[in-house]
Amino acid sequence: MFSFIKSKQTEFTQAVQRRIHPRQRTRLRPAKLANLNNEFICDCSIRDISDGGLRILLNQDTDLPNEFYVFDVVHRNVSEVELCWRKELDAGVQFVVPPANIRHFSNTGLQRLAQRLYAMDD
Repeated sequence: MFSFIKSKQTEFTQAVQRRIHPRQRTRLRPAKLANLNNEFICDCSIRDISDGGLRILLNQDTDLPNEFYVFDVVHRNVSEVELCWRKELDAGVQFVVPPANIRHFSNTGLQRLAQRLYAMDD
């Protein structure tokens, strides 16, 4: 009769066991995504953060590459991440290169992510 509850508990237990680092909620911090060629992908929100990665909420349904950059608008950090899972607009990523302040990057493409309005070339 309550088999659906047991299956949800099992799914939750499995997810917790896979998680190495505890997550912290972020109150949906704004972020921007760019591919490794510095091309803008989309805006998103950071839902959770841990020492190992992020859970992001995309603003639109778009394809994500295997690896890409995440720019945290509030803390002005950039990290290179690898996509671990995706469910509709939610995605989980792990850090390939942990977050570092944008000022440490000489890459002009990444520097453009920090501008208020990110323009794409035609």
